[in-house]
Amino acid sequence: MAQVSDRVTADRPCPLTGTREAEVIATRSRDGGELRNVISLASGIIYVDPLPVEDLARFYREDYRVSYKQTITPKPKHILRAARVCADRLKHSGHVVKSGMRCLDIGAGGGEWVYYMKTLGCESFGIEPNQGYGTFAKDSYDVDVFLGMYQDSDLPLASFDIISLFQVLEHLADPVEDLRRMSAYLKPGGRFLIEVPDILFPGMRMDHKWHDGHLYGFDALTFEAVAAKAGLQKVALEVLPGNLFGVFEKTGEDSLAPPDLSGHFEEAKTALLAGQAGYWSLPETYLKVPRRLVNRLAEKWSSSLKSGPKAILDSVFKPDVS
Repeated sequence: MAQVSDRVTADRPCPLTGTREAEVIATRSRDGGELRNVISLASGIIYVDPLPVEDLARFYREDYRVSYKQTITPKPKHILRAARVCADRLKHSGHVVKSGMRCLDIGAGGGEWVYYMKTLGCESFGIEPNQGYGTFAKDSYDVDVFLGMYQDSDLPLASFDIISLFQVLEHLADPVEDLRRMSAYLKPGGRFLIEVPDILFPGMRMDHKWHDGHLYGFDALTFEAVAAKAGLQKVALEVLPGNLFGVFEKTGEDSLAPPDLSGHFEEAKTALLAGQAGYWSLPETYLKVPRRLVNRLAEKWSSSLKSGPKAILDSVFKPDVS
C-alpha cells in the first residue's frame, strides 16, 4: 500500500479535471482502518481512493447512522443539537428563505430542517436514505420525507425554490454529477444551500479528518469549483469553524468556468500540513474537550425537560412556546 507523500495514479479521477495524478495524504481512517486519501496534483481536491464501500446506497440506507451515531433513530440530545444547528444555518443562508417557497432538503436526517421550513410557512419536503431516521422524521413531525436515494424519488422537476444539502456532498461518489442531477429539481434561478466540512480546518487533529463516509475533503476553492462545474453560480461562501457554507444559484448552464486552481495542490497541502503542525499550539485544542462535555450534559438536561421530539424542536424554532 502506498505511503503518505507517495505520488500515485489514483483509481478514481479527480472530479474537477478528470486526471488521476495524485499524492497520498493519509492511509488510515480515524478509526484506524485502511483508508487511502489522495490529493489531486491538478486541482488540490482531496478524496478517498479507492471507494471503501461498493454499495453506497445500502450503506447509507442501513449502516451509516449506526456507525456514526450508534443509534437507529435520533436521541433527544441529538434532536436539540440538530435544532440549534438548523437555527444557525438559517442565519448563514442570506435571508433567501421566504414564506410560501417550496423547499427540498436532501439528506434530511431526522427531519429537523424540513420541519423548520414548515414552521416558517414553506411547502417543505425531504429525502432521506436511512430508513430509521427518515421514518422517525415522518412519524414525529408529520413532514413529507421520501425514504430512499434522491435518484429514486418522484418529486417534480424544476419545482423547488430552495434545495438544502447539509453535510451530504462529501458523502457522494461524484459530487459534480450529483449536483447537476439535484439541480434539476430547482426552478430557474433557484438557490442551493450547501454545507460541507472544511478539510483545512486547523482545529481538528490530522488523523481525525479521515472518515469512511467522507469521500471528499473540500476547501473553499475546491468547494466553489465543484459547484461551478455543476453549473451553479456562487452567491456567498463562508468559512466557518470546521465547516464551509455556500449559497449557490442555478444558472441553467451545464457547467461554469471554475476558479483558478493552478498551484492549488501546493496551497492546500501546505495549509493542511500547517494545521497538523500547529494543532497542539492552539488553546482551543485543550479547551474543546471540557467545553464539549459541558455542552453535552446541558443538551441532555435541556432535552429531558421537553415532552417529545416536536416539543424539543419547538423550544428552539418557536422560543415563545412554553
